[in-house]
Amino acid sequence: MSDWSSKQYIKFKAQRTQPSLDLIHRISDTEPNSILDIGCGPGNSTSALAAAFPHAEITGIDASDDMLCRARSTYPNLQFEQAYVPDGLDKFKRKYDLIFSNACIHWIPNQEELIKKVFGKLSDGGVFAVQIPLVQEAPFYKILWELIKAPRWEKLSDIRNFHNLLPEEYYDLFSAMNCDFEMWQTSYYHIMESTEGIIEWYKGSGLRPYLDALPASDQDALVNALRAALNDYYTPQADSKIIMKMPRLFFILKSA
Repeated sequence: MSDWSSKQYIKFKAQRTQPSLDLIHRISDTEPNSILDIGCGPGNSTSALAAAFPHAEITGIDASDDMLCRARSTYPNLQFEQAYVPDGLDKFKRKYDLIFSNACIHWIPNQEELIKKVFGKLSDGGVFAVQIPLVQEAPFYKILWELIKAPRWEKLSDIRNFHNLLPEEYYDLFSAMNCDFEMWQTSYYHIMESTEGIIEWYKGSGLRPYLDALPASDQDALVNALRAALNDYYTPQADSKIIMKMPRLFFILKSA
């Protein structure tokens, strides 16, 4: 899969940042001295953490060169490093009071192994705070996955770029660990001028692997087919705008 495009991603910077602000609000009673931001992207979540916890030492990590380049350029006062999770965590020898991750870990295989390894990097009483899109419930992916059942797009049905568990599966995992935890779900209603906005949103995230698997001519054809399917699904509001529903799962784990 091609590298992320930070330029495409931050077209919706405010909307993508809001869940991280909401998650930070839920942990605002903590006083971490050290924070690791996993999947920091262009640095918007890391900046929000720095504003909320100004006395903490914060490191944002990401696998994408393009995302890190923009993060360092936009927030030169913050620290960013390239690392792949979970194996790349071994390079960080310390433990952290807060490990934070906004819209990242659903891209990483082997969720049980991932979460246990991250949890092992927490200091005593440390917190692991996570937000991920519930892709199984998102209307866009239901539409996309139905579309690629067509013979023309059959090879795209083998793409498995999301690895998040269902909430009930996360519960069973957390309840078997030595930790306190809480979970909740929030649906965000993002207002788009048209279904074109939905396509632009997902070009910066979950649509990327599907387009990368196609030659340029077929990329345009897939986007056109997707646009038609989205237009059939969404009913414009009275002002002609579209509500894009985005269900998101949050969880907070606290080490003993």
